[in-house]
Amino acid sequence: MTTDAATPARNEDAAGALGETAVMLDGAGVPPRFRAGCEHSVAWFSHTLAAQLLLRAQDRSVGLREALAGAIEAVRDLHEDGCDLEAGGPSATVLAVRRAGEHLEHLVLCDSSLLLQSPGGGVERVTDSRIDEVVRSETGTDAIEARRNREGGFWVARHEVEAADEAIIGRTELTGLEAAHLVSDGITRTIDLLGTHTAQTLAADLLTDPRDVIDQLRAHERALGEQWRPRKLHDDATVVTFLP
Repeated sequence: MTTDAATPARNEDAAGALGETAVMLDGAGVPPRFRAGCEHSVAWFSHTLAAQLLLRAQDRSVGLREALAGAIEAVRDLHEDGCDLEAGGPSATVLAVRRAGEHLEHLVLCDSSLLLQSPGGGVERVTDSRIDEVVRSETGTDAIEARRNREGGFWVARHEVEAADEAIIGRTELTGLEAAHLVSDGITRTIDLLGTHTAQTLAADLLTDPRDVIDQLRAHERALGEQWRPRKLHDDATVVTFLP
């Protein structure tokens, strides 16, 4: 696991491993007015949800969607009495992998990415593109936010348990897997915004030196400076690499 916060004050990404399970959550940095009903921070939500998901995923009889649903419900129970969640609360993308016999199970919710790297160097990138489709079709932050966790919109972990049913799930044979990289979109900026990597080169570099990947990313961001706007200069950047 390697992570680098966008600002020294906080890291809204959360990652962890327990037993045969690893998770990576990227706290959604939406404007404060869209989470005004909750007094808790985005970092609190992503870290608490990550811990609850890891615990529930230890039971192999429980599917990853079911584990995520239970985790969302548990976190909601922790703060719904003191927070008006219908008025808006924090949210997070979710990635999870779990070894299951001769396979690796995975779950992907929203736009963080899972890079499944094969021994031959091929890489399958698994991500949830629904948020990108919404962003392309809507103009304005309010219109995009109105389609969060709505049918025909995009889904992210928040307080709605039904979001777990919208997660992408799958499984990969371990014999065909060299590594699985769980990466926040702070890392995949190298592919989608900077163009310094492809999925293949990013996975290869993460396998050998993830810290160098992040250091080079930060250097490119600083070099762009004001050209980077209206995007924020830095984003939390986290990778968890699972080795069979």
